[in-house]
Amino acid sequence: MQFKRLVFMLLTVIGIAFANDIDLDQIVHDAKKTNKHILVFLHITGCNYCLKMQEFTFDDEKVEAEIKKDFIFVDINVRDEGIVSFDGLKVSKLKFAKEIGYPMYPSCLFFDQNGELVYDEVGYRDEAKFLDTLHLVSTKAYNDVE
Repeated sequence: MQFKRLVFMLLTVIGIAFANDIDLDQIVHDAKKTNKHILVFLHITGCNYCLKMQEFTFDDEKVEAEIKKDFIFVDINVRDEGIVSFDGLKVSKLKFAKEIGYPMYPSCLFFDQNGELVYDEVGYRDEAKFLDTLHLVSTKAYNDVE
């Protein structure tokens, strides 16, 4: 009985450790199937503007509806444990943000169905401004932005 309990506890700990991993390559695959863009929200613990975006911008009903309709949302707290796999990289969440050139928080990165970064916004955005951004990306108007 003790052995079964020990094995169960070990598997639980291992499952929790890997549950924090993010496979962006798989998410790109899912985005192709669903014809959605990918929205990666990079943030860090202790950042007031990050918290404000989480509590107000992303909790807004209209923002939630737009994200659900047109995007696959990926939440990455760069201080959390776990590995991000993307385009040959397998790195910590913090290193991922640095490797792709976004060590500023909050940052919202928008990828197309091919995994190409098509638009970004660094810094806090309120609900109205973020809805404009979501519309710009979902309609692919970023192609017209210089």
